[in-house]
Amino acid sequence: MRRWEELRSELDAWDVRMVAISTDSPEQIRAGKDKHGARAILLADPDLRVTRALGLENAAPAVKPPGLPGLPIPTTILADASHVVRWIDQAADYQVRAAPERIRAALVEALGQIAASRSGRDR
Repeated sequence: MRRWEELRSELDAWDVRMVAISTDSPEQIRAGKDKHGARAILLADPDLRVTRALGLENAAPAVKPPGLPGLPIPTTILADASHVVRWIDQAADYQVRAAPERIRAALVEALGQIAASRSGRDR
């Protein structure tokens, strides 16, 4: 979450909203959000129902922490206002997340594509 907050001013300027899905309980999410000042929408998925529906469960046998049915594959998805997926980043290692620079580059590229497609329609 802290990595995303590093991009907060840019996300706000681009009118980008972040939604995160976590295996934490709603109570844990609230506590972490307050502690870290995260402004993203955080959704609880402790039973991995949403994670599995999206096909994002980490199938590695070693990735089953005590008390959890498993873990999701760390995934960043950039979708536009029309719900078109513009970019996906996944890590094989459940401890690795996309770096802010990588996310920034994907946003710049996706926003450029969106702007170009809009200007083509306006002609």
